[in-house]
Amino acid sequence: MRFKGISRKFLSISAVALLMGSAAFAQTVTLRSMDGSVSMTGELVEFDGENYILKTMLGNLSILADEVECIGDCPDLLDVDFRLSGSSTIGNTLIPGIFRAFAGGFGLALEQLPSDTEGVTKYSFVLPDGNPFADVDIYSFGSETAFKALLEGSAEIVMSTRAVRPDEAEQLIAAGLGDPYDAANQIVAALDGVVIIVPDSNPVKSLSVAEMAGIFSGAITNWLQVGGPDMAINLYRRNDASGTTTDFTRVVFHDVNATFAPNAKTYNDDADLVAAVKADPAGIGFTSIAAQGDLRAVPVRGTCGFVSEPSEFTIKTGEYPLARRVYFYTSSVRTASRAQDRADKMTGFLNFVQSPAGQEAVAKAGFVDQTITSLPVEAQGRRLINSMLDTQNDATFRRVQKVFAELANADRLSSTFRFKSGIAQLDAQAVGDIPRLAELIRSTDLSGKEVVLAGFSDAAGTGGQNEILSKRRAQQVLDALKAELGGDAAKVPMVAIGFGEVAPLGCNDTAEGKAVNRRVEVWIRDKG
Repeated sequence: MRFKGISRKFLSISAVALLMGSAAFAQTVTLRSMDGSVSMTGELVEFDGENYILKTMLGNLSILADEVECIGDCPDLLDVDFRLSGSSTIGNTLIPGIFRAFAGGFGLALEQLPSDTEGVTKYSFVLPDGNPFADVDIYSFGSETAFKALLEGSAEIVMSTRAVRPDEAEQLIAAGLGDPYDAANQIVAALDGVVIIVPDSNPVKSLSVAEMAGIFSGAITNWLQVGGPDMAINLYRRNDASGTTTDFTRVVFHDVNATFAPNAKTYNDDADLVAAVKADPAGIGFTSIAAQGDLRAVPVRGTCGFVSEPSEFTIKTGEYPLARRVYFYTSSVRTASRAQDRADKMTGFLNFVQSPAGQEAVAKAGFVDQTITSLPVEAQGRRLINSMLDTQNDATFRRVQKVFAELANADRLSSTFRFKSGIAQLDAQAVGDIPRLAELIRSTDLSGKEVVLAGFSDAAGTGGQNEILSKRRAQQVLDALKAELGGDAAKVPMVAIGFGEVAPLGCNDTAEGKAVNRRVEVWIRDKG
């Protein structure tokens, strides 16, 4: 049988593996090509929002919904161009600001439509002539729901305040949806940090990870036990579906195998949690830095005595222990299979998020943008203190002296490059930072300056081994930067140096601290 008007691209005869989460049917319908030249009648057994699965004499047919007209008892076609699902922190706080900026930048009007479902927000982008440009639905049910939505096909873009887990990645790959670790599918939209919040009246200067674990597990019940006033501690936390909770427990509870105290009050929304802590002089909670408002964020004290304060710079460099990335994930396979104008709108939105205008919207929403900033070496006294406190590596005074001699007349940029775990491949944020750094070099007068790619390592090996490894990583970043710059690479001298485990930013007795220390920093110094 020959089907005219329906290309082989959109029509496949196969034993179809039905997608999870799609709607099941048991009625007879007719599917007719848009030009009316051919029609098929059969039992509609599945509709996943993109494809009709029709049972016919030829077997199961998978037919793209955009290519045919359905006649009979048909399901409703999607009335949205694309859907975002996942983190409530992102959906409620970041997305509205990005949408407003996206609409304004392209001359569109933005309308929020009525929604009868809690956690679901509907938006419509409207062209200047009043015609619709795109409808977008936001499902804000927590980062733990994100990858299931991508797997089931109930969202084209998912939002998460944590990276995809290996088991989730394996499921997506097995379903034929592509590798979520690929740069095309994993987009770092913004930066963030989980902050431990208390009212301003609380005098506690810092809390160790062990003290935080004790407080939130209920082992520590009075502020007096951590240097505060004599009053009982009241606990406030996010719900288990929140990526904020996942990130908190990963850092704070992991090594002690603790769980939350049963008397901790649980919130589905950051704003409600922050309001509760603000009203309680004895309260403590954790939330996104974008939601902390005017509450005080308590500095975190590491196992080796290092103290880290959440700031724009320490979150951009990834050295704050609870720093994290805000991710958008999509499937290149699913995007390619959808109608082209819909795919173009999705791509345009994702590109906008990473653009300067998109990152400006990120900052206005209270998150940390990825714009490159700088800090002079004299403002980084904590580095010198950490070098003196660190007794877990084989760094000598001579090697510490070398670092500060090389960087004495330099400013550190916030661009800090790290690699995927276990392999010599730049991670998702680094992939995005290479073009940003290249553009900064192109657009900045760096006469009399030199770009230094400074590699650092954890303390796992000997000093000599670590210097070699850290220089190799710095050279890899330098090579990637030169490739991005092309002919502009000659604009300014650039050099790669390896310092090994000297000047740690994290404690080398924890996995998180080691990961922070394995990095390549970017410095701009006077040449001479």
